[in-house]
Amino acid sequence: MEFREFMKQLVVTTFLFYSGYGVMISIRKKGLNYVNKLPTKMIELIINFSVAIVLFAILGWVLDKDYSFGRIIASCIGWKSIGNSNWYLFDILLLYGLSFVAYIVTKGKQRRFLGMMLGLSLMAMLFLAEYQNGTRWYNTFLCYWVGLTYGAYKERFDQWLLHKPWQAPIGLLIFGMCFLIFHYFRGNILFYILHAICFVLCVNVASMFLHFHSPMLLWLGKHIFSIYILQRIPMIVGKAIGLHEEYTIIYFFGTLVVCFLMAEVFDRCTKIIVKRLVY
Repeated sequence: MEFREFMKQLVVTTFLFYSGYGVMISIRKKGLNYVNKLPTKMIELIINFSVAIVLFAILGWVLDKDYSFGRIIASCIGWKSIGNSNWYLFDILLLYGLSFVAYIVTKGKQRRFLGMMLGLSLMAMLFLAEYQNGTRWYNTFLCYWVGLTYGAYKERFDQWLLHKPWQAPIGLLIFGMCFLIFHYFRGNILFYILHAICFVLCVNVASMFLHFHSPMLLWLGKHIFSIYILQRIPMIVGKAIGLHEEYTIIYFFGTLVVCFLMAEVFDRCTKIIVKRLVY
């Protein structure tokens, strides 16, 4: 519980950071050809999430939960929830949409694109703060923009850090100290945002000289989105039959195994669905 309290929203910061990084690297390589595919990418995400929503709706019906049709539809884009984790999907869809608009408006000029994305991100954060409940909707939002910026200036940043053997560890130490300082004051939303950014920078710098080669990690990386959106299904079922109270260990490992199996099957099925509906 202490570790969970310490991490809170930080568990998703790396997803946002590397999503932004991946988008920028793809833009640098493919330009408008990639950007024009962002709406298709958004449709794919909505289809995948909608399949998950159907599963949650069926589970809700079995457990005698009454969800309106409007709520179910809104859940397909992450604006509402019927028991699923939703805010992350909505944020990613919003960020992809903003990236598309910013690139078209700035005609792909890198500095203008980054500047416009920063402005749009800040406005989106104000919108989410006004119309959604909970700071989780916006307190890690800028990690995507930091990922974009890193992708834009990756060579310069890496050259500066890796120029000498001691510079990367020193950089990690600096970002780590900033993270701990901001973490202490994270009750203030500004410091929470800054400590989230410092956390992803720590992870990124550490990855430059710490390498892990594991088939399990590769599998998790491939299925992490499905695991994230499906994890609550076995959790809800386990709680409904009382496993979490009397058989905690069985509940934990059972949830883990079932979630992994569901993710594998889910990804295979949605791949077929997306291929038929989109391509």
